[in-house]
Amino acid sequence: MHESSICVKSPGKLILLGEYAVLEHAPALVTAVDRHCIVKVAPLYNSTFQIRTKNLKLPEIQFTLDSDGDAHFRNPLSTKEANQLRFVLSMIKYVTQRYGKIPGAYIEIDTVPFYHKTTGHKFGLGSSAALTVSILSALMEYMNQHIEPEDLYREAFLAHRHAQGKLGSGTDIAASATGGVMSYTMPESIDKLNGQVVPHEWPDDLHMVTIWAGYAASTRSFVNNVNEFRDRNPLRYDSIMRSMMELSYRGSEAFANSDTDSFLEIVNLFKDQEYLLGKESGTEIISDVHQEICRLVQRFGGVYKPSGAGGGDIGVAFCKSAAVADQIRQIIGESMFDVMDLRMNPTGMKVVHTMNIE
Repeated sequence: MHESSICVKSPGKLILLGEYAVLEHAPALVTAVDRHCIVKVAPLYNSTFQIRTKNLKLPEIQFTLDSDGDAHFRNPLSTKEANQLRFVLSMIKYVTQRYGKIPGAYIEIDTVPFYHKTTGHKFGLGSSAALTVSILSALMEYMNQHIEPEDLYREAFLAHRHAQGKLGSGTDIAASATGGVMSYTMPESIDKLNGQVVPHEWPDDLHMVTIWAGYAASTRSFVNNVNEFRDRNPLRYDSIMRSMMELSYRGSEAFANSDTDSFLEIVNLFKDQEYLLGKESGTEIISDVHQEICRLVQRFGGVYKPSGAGGGDIGVAFCKSAAVADQIRQIIGESMFDVMDLRMNPTGMKVVHTMNIE
């Protein structure tokens, strides 16, 4: 194990285009953003583990690990505490089972940037994926287990699935692991982790404004509703999804070619298909809130769509002019919604060795 402490930072993600269609193996356009999950690990020499979480109101948790990676706590956890730590403990168990027993460690986790400062609502910026990449990388570095950058996505994808109990697309894992803006296509199956990451350059004349709609939405429930619609009316589902998939391909190509006019048109068309998918599935993907934000953005010639599953949470406005982007920021600032100062993060996970954890 490392004698010094280790600090790992992994960025969150923002989906720009391709929601839902990515689950049918169309490319999603996604960017890493400058909100980071930070995990720090320092050695403890008595085989004891301590976990501290900055954003959860938990006491410092102490435990030991058995050979299978199961935690044995000094003081029993409440149901609430066990639920809050479930993901982290699952990650620790995954690393133990895959790479061997972890030496005792002090682990500090900070996901504060993924939560609204006033309401405490969690933003849809892929916090669990960023946590997966950070804690996996920090523990492996701590155990002197080297992993190539190009392999980190696949290893984190498996770890995230282990912790979440479901496959997911891996879009957020790819963004946290590699950084930058990319077209991402999910793997064919868990047995064939051939997900494709194609990096892009951001078009010079494309401007983005990210907007917080005021409340969080449940991705899982929205996706479940859409899946139920698919099973109930496969012909109608296929019709809508074919359009969304085509737009995803065209949008990724337009973005890669810096064809901003075409990209803006495609974003608007994709939003209309999201509305149809929501209407047919009984899911408020383009909610009243998103429609109101869209009307504000369109006053100045911008286009707008939700980022992620929809309903609430975060939306993205696009335009070709910095002046228009400023007008959008101003009118949103005067409304009941919040402008989020999110920027593309050019790099993925970073490991930094430090001497002390404060």
